[in-house]
Amino acid sequence: MKLLAIRMVMRLFSWITPRAAEFIAPPVAAVLWHLSPRKRRVTDRNLRAVYPNLEADQLKKVARASMIHYVRGVFEAGMLWHWRLDRIFSYFDESADLELFREAEQGGKGVILAGGHCGAWELLGLFMQQYLNGAILYKPGRHPDIEAMLLEKRRRGGTKLVPATGAGLRVMFKLLKAGHSVALVPDQEPTLGEGQFAPFYGIETFTGVLLPRLAQRTGAPVLFATCERRKGGRYRVHLFKADEATCSSDMRTALTAVNQGIEQCIEVDTAQNLWAYKRFRHRPPGEQPFYKLI
Repeated sequence: MKLLAIRMVMRLFSWITPRAAEFIAPPVAAVLWHLSPRKRRVTDRNLRAVYPNLEADQLKKVARASMIHYVRGVFEAGMLWHWRLDRIFSYFDESADLELFREAEQGGKGVILAGGHCGAWELLGLFMQQYLNGAILYKPGRHPDIEAMLLEKRRRGGTKLVPATGAGLRVMFKLLKAGHSVALVPDQEPTLGEGQFAPFYGIETFTGVLLPRLAQRTGAPVLFATCERRKGGRYRVHLFKADEATCSSDMRTALTAVNQGIEQCIEVDTAQNLWAYKRFRHRPPGEQPFYKLI
């Protein structure tokens, strides 16, 4: 029954074009803003910590805008599920940044593409499948039936999706060593034992070590990517070269570079980041809970 309901909702959302979502999302987001006090408090806590010098009215503006982008991301799922690929890609403006990806491929060591939960990240994954010839790493969910349905839609571009398990990580290493390109999302909190603390916007943040290890062991160049929502229902992909420190043998140095890459993606448009995510949940020993009473 749940799967049927999801399919029906996605069909409904597929009727909403990106241009229409610009007008529909704000009033929907305004309602959710009042109905979701926890998301509101987490967003406020994150923004106050990351941008301590912003005035209260500006922080509130960014917070409300981030909720609008959250709603637009939900609507975009309908496109991901039901639109033809050529129709989806017709909404993307040309990006000279894609030359960075082509240049990175020339080294023959594969490419590691890293994206965060900012902008239209689901559409970014689909769009970049035109260039990826390896695999995309994903975090397995708690509901196998729903996950199988989601994977069916996310792999429409033809790229393999592999789970973030021991077997999946071995596949990623093997593909890179064969010169293929892979993608992963390094801005989620890893499980304990799979990360270390490093600064992110100046805040000690528990960060996954997978990306630096992939780069260190394979020599593959790293690019960071984000998909910006633009006016008129348009999209544009932005790519950034990772700092060379991403390959540092000192893990803290490498993770700091990883977090700086994510910061670059966020700064394309601050409001498009998923600020309602509890990115600073785990704290260094002795620190107070970051989201206390939230």
